[in-house]
Amino acid sequence: MKKFSFLIMGISLGVTLTLALLWRGLAREAQAQSGNATPQAVPLNSDEGATQPVQPFVAGDEAMQDSLSSGPKAPGALPTPIPGENLIYFVPTDNDATATVLYLYNTDTVAHIVALRGFSYNGVLVYSLNINVSATSFLRLASDSIVSAPPPSWATPAPVITNFTDFTYFASLSLPNGVRVEGYTLFNPGTGVVDPRTDQGAIPLKFTTDPATLFQSAVNKAP
Repeated sequence: MKKFSFLIMGISLGVTLTLALLWRGLAREAQAQSGNATPQAVPLNSDEGATQPVQPFVAGDEAMQDSLSSGPKAPGALPTPIPGENLIYFVPTDNDATATVLYLYNTDTVAHIVALRGFSYNGVLVYSLNINVSATSFLRLASDSIVSAPPPSWATPAPVITNFTDFTYFASLSLPNGVRVEGYTLFNPGTGVVDPRTDQGAIPLKFTTDPATLFQSAVNKAP
C-alpha cells in the first residue's frame, strides 16, 4: 500500500512539473510575439505610413545632405574650370559652433551665375549650389540660419543659406568676370543660428586658385 502511495505521488509530481514547463514555454512564446509586434515599422509604401523615403534633417550640421547620395562618387572629381571665369578654392567651417559667411560683389552691368561646390576630404562632390547675382549688386551667403530679427544690413538683401555641414572639407567658387568674393568664419556656440549682434570670430577666409595649398600654412623664410 505504501509503494502504491509513493507511485501516485510520483505521477502527480511529474504531471505538475510537465504542466509547469509547458505553461512557462507558452508564456515565453507569447511574450516574444508581443515584444516583436510592438516596435514594428509601417512600410514606406503602405497606406498607413509615409509614401516618401524619410529625408535627413538638413538643419543639423552633422546630418548628410541629399547631395551626398546623388553627387559623383569618383574621388578627385574637382570642377572643370569654366573658360573666362576665375576658379578659386577655400575651406568653409560649418559645425554646431561655427559658421561661414561669404560676400559676393557683382560689379558688372549684367547678372551672373556663380557656381559654388563643396567637396569631401578626397575630392568627392558633396555640395552644389548655383547662385544668381544681379547686375551691380551685393549678396551675402551664410552656412547657418539667420536670427529672426537681424540688423538692417543683414535683412536686405536677405542672405542665401549655404549649409555646408561637417561633410564639406573644402569648397570652390567659379567667379565670372566682374564678380568678387570676400568671406570669414565666425563662432556661434550652442545656437546654430547666425546673430551678427552677438557672434564672435570673423576670421578671414583664405582663397587660392590651387587647392593643394589650402591646408599649407605660410612659412616665413630667413633672408
